[in-house]
Amino acid sequence: TADDYLVRTLSMPPKFGIISKAYSQKPKANEGNNTVDIYVLGYNANKNLTTASSTLKNNLKTYLNQYRMIGDSVGIKDAFIINIAVNFEIITVPNFNNNQVLTRCINELRTYFNIDNWQINQPILLRDIELLLDRVRGVQTVQSITITNKTGVSSGYSQYAYDISGATQGKLIYPSIDPCIFEVKYPELDIKGRTVTI
Repeated sequence: TADDYLVRTLSMPPKFGIISKAYSQKPKANEGNNTVDIYVLGYNANKNLTTASSTLKNNLKTYLNQYRMIGDSVGIKDAFIINIAVNFEIITVPNFNNNQVLTRCINELRTYFNIDNWQINQPILLRDIELLLDRVRGVQTVQSITITNKTGVSSGYSQYAYDISGATQGKLIYPSIDPCIFEVKYPELDIKGRTVTI
């Protein structure tokens, strides 16, 4: 099954290279039932997501061939990286130091958006982020959370733009139809908060 291939992909021995993120799916029905597409990504030296090298993809294909059922076809493809920034506004409890509360909130969000916690095609649950910030000591109310897309290879971001507002329904930001992953690439720059008054 597609899930079996996914497990095999993520358990490939490190001597062949390391697949950091993987996602498997059966393509559209008209392309045949015996085809599985596996979307993969790697990490660079800074543990930012990067496209897997052709050597790594070839190694993966060779590795999977020994487990492939006769008649199965496995395609190794690149997943899309969508870089994002997080901005939030909070109202603090009276007598709390605003800067200390903001620092605690930013640290919580850095942990939440740590790339180890994210998978390909995982949606962003804005309600979960609100609840996370609500639990931070000194936060009275979360006024707003805004997720924006960061693009531009010259700035160090992914080349892929994404319509965040168009992908948002209620408190949920959906990934694209083509498998993608959301990444806060520079958390020290791209997670920002401020305190507001009622």
